[in-house]
Amino acid sequence: MNKQSILPYVKVAVFVCLMACGTMGLPNAYGVFYKPMADGLGTGQGAITLHMSISNLAIGIFTPVMSRSIARGHKMRNIMMVASALIIASGVAIALAPSTLIMDVAAIVRGIGFAAVSMLVITLYIGNWFEKGRGTITGIALSGSGIGSAIASPIVTACIQRFGYQMAYLGFVGFTLLTILPVLLFCPLTPEEVGLTPYGANDSTANEDSSTKESAGLGLPFRVFTPTFAVLLVFVLCIVLITTLSGHMSSLAQDYGYSPQLGALLLSASMVGNVFSKFALGAIADRLGVFKAIVCSLVTTICGLVLILLNLGGQNALLASGFLFGTSFSIGSLGISLLTRYLYGDAQYSSAYSTISLITSFASAAGVTVAGFVFDLTGSYAVPIASGIALALLAGGCLAYLRWRATSQLHKKLPA
Repeated sequence: MNKQSILPYVKVAVFVCLMACGTMGLPNAYGVFYKPMADGLGTGQGAITLHMSISNLAIGIFTPVMSRSIARGHKMRNIMMVASALIIASGVAIALAPSTLIMDVAAIVRGIGFAAVSMLVITLYIGNWFEKGRGTITGIALSGSGIGSAIASPIVTACIQRFGYQMAYLGFVGFTLLTILPVLLFCPLTPEEVGLTPYGANDSTANEDSSTKESAGLGLPFRVFTPTFAVLLVFVLCIVLITTLSGHMSSLAQDYGYSPQLGALLLSASMVGNVFSKFALGAIADRLGVFKAIVCSLVTTICGLVLILLNLGGQNALLASGFLFGTSFSIGSLGISLLTRYLYGDAQYSSAYSTISLITSFASAAGVTVAGFVFDLTGSYAVPIASGIALALLAGGCLAYLRWRATSQLHKKLPA
């Protein structure tokens, strides 16, 4: 492709990465509002955090609805316009809410809006526009979400201190909308809508036989009640439950006798691992295939959990262990997305991934709570961490089955 023809693809990549930063990265910094909101409304932080859990569950529930809307031919631009209006309305209601009940109701509206700008839509854009380098670009976009949360936390905290949580939250919502607008205004969902083909579709390397290039995909028929999808769901649940352990990293460090400051550093170390591993997994997936890329992250995740459990070598070793554990996030977002697309192909990706999103929303909501209850019962994080190792090994077994299933399917595709 010449320099002029590559510009539409660069535009889409940049704008989608910006939207990922705003709609996936900024919400990770939402925790800075919990205490100011609780103080302002005269309630506990638990009552405040509930509305965010409701919002996340609503995202999972309404993502399949949004997927079916796209499948029925509704324009992505119209869907995103409605979603933007819902995000603004719910944001104003939450910021100015006089009680937690109003926040909880507004959180449902917020979740409906975010379902149209969340992980599924971001990966749909990238998958539709890029056939070559798809894993790398997805990795960059999702890494941007981690960077966005890291940058947003101190800025939003400063705004709360200067203007109060209500004005800061309104600004928070406004900036989120600004990250959505470029995609809404300038990026059609597919390149065919503007007379283009996916980037790399005309390259000779992009049209290799499916037996020699994983990115071609299997295109298995998507049915919920099949062994392949059941195993995929078990794999997804294992990974999601592992990533929820990050919510206890700070407390775990203190349970080991370290300071709260080191606990915060341990959480930061896992987030650094989160960012860097998404870059790495995307690049490895493009070069070696999605299965080998996931195996690499799964191995580092297991190593991190084992080292955290053993707690050998002092605080520097613990921070390094947290970094390794953070690589689990690359599987939880990018790896699951690429694996789903590979198994079910571009045409069925939306249906398959939206169903998975529904399951992961409930799992992520329950995982942190379950680990907390286990700690309360046992007085230690040893059982949750050991359970994380067991889940990682189970995920490895599921991945081996899916690899076998993929290999057998590829052999069927080979010419006689």
